[in-house]
Amino acid sequence: MEKFVLSCKMAIQSIFLNRLRSFLTLLGVVIGVGAVVAAVGLAEGTTASITKEIENLGTNIVYVFIRPASKSEDISIEEFLDFASKNSDVILGVSPFVQYPAVALFKKEKEECQIIGATSEYMMVQGLSLSKGRFISPVDADFRQKVAVIGSRIYDRLFDKQNPIGQEINVNGQVFKVVGVLEEKQGSRDNTIDDSIIVPVFAIDSFSSNEQALSKNFLVRTVSPDKNKEVKNRIKKFVSKFVKKEDNYSIYDMSELMSMLSRITYFLMIILGGIATISLIVGGIGIMNIMLVSVTERTREIGIRKAIGAKRSDIRVQFLIESMVITGVGGIIGIVLGFVVIAVGISRIPGVVPVYSLKWAIVAFGISVLIGIIFGMLPAEKAARLNPIEALRYE
Repeated sequence: MEKFVLSCKMAIQSIFLNRLRSFLTLLGVVIGVGAVVAAVGLAEGTTASITKEIENLGTNIVYVFIRPASKSEDISIEEFLDFASKNSDVILGVSPFVQYPAVALFKKEKEECQIIGATSEYMMVQGLSLSKGRFISPVDADFRQKVAVIGSRIYDRLFDKQNPIGQEINVNGQVFKVVGVLEEKQGSRDNTIDDSIIVPVFAIDSFSSNEQALSKNFLVRTVSPDKNKEVKNRIKKFVSKFVKKEDNYSIYDMSELMSMLSRITYFLMIILGGIATISLIVGGIGIMNIMLVSVTERTREIGIRKAIGAKRSDIRVQFLIESMVITGVGGIIGIVLGFVVIAVGISRIPGVVPVYSLKWAIVAFGISVLIGIIFGMLPAEKAARLNPIEALRYE
């Protein structure tokens, strides 16, 4: 134990005698570990943000997208709503919807947005709430009223705290009367319901091409998440009566979105981890080169130690400890750097929740020390095998 403590002291003294060289040597490890911590923070932060949004939408939502090959396969909105009413034991509500990018104009103000054509059920299915006015109603559809409910961001940017109820806005060349304003739902993220203008579904038909007009999208709210699978099976059985090819329609729920998100995150972690690993390996090669130079510079020192009784294992341990201390210190600095990048940079990205993963920080630190052992092995072995007589003669 005493020999190990002595080797540690000598290793640390050697590092401090060459502060600048030691600092430049550990830079590669600092960058590599910092990249690992920051990359994991970005990946997990993005995942956490998207997961939160998916949970806000509701776990008992089933999405149905139908793209019939021809008019003979077309399913009307009325037919789908009739199917839903016959399955009310598992279906709480349905809203057809279509969505297109648009530009909204009010007086001299102009704002890019998305226009959503929907029915009165859309508010309940999506779990929306109003801050002003009312939502679109069945009466609006019956009397072909061109009314609109605007998102919180559209309200802020077009009306600047003026009362929008009763005002007319121009959306892609069509004039709509504002009847309501939605409460803010998704904050600073772009292309969300806060950036949307919701109008009766009939009013958006002119925005679509003939091919798009055949397409139908439906939001289905089930009575509970555990009924999602049964609802999907019933919808599939119903839709397959009209649309022959499964490629022409898709039915999925939030659990499938979460599974897809997990796979994307996994691959993102692999890619980012691979980049960071390359950086660590480059840093490890730099450490090995510097340690080999250090062995050459300290040949006489090694010879003297061997002459007074130091064993090969003592020399080997000393150089391995030097390498491990350099990479270990580099790992600690890298972890701090990674957390700083998360706090200063990643946390400012809209929609990304800052995540400080202690688990991955420990893993990154462990890898940095392992790099020190692996790349310090060759210099340590070279030092341990030096002939003491030849070492003492070395000039």
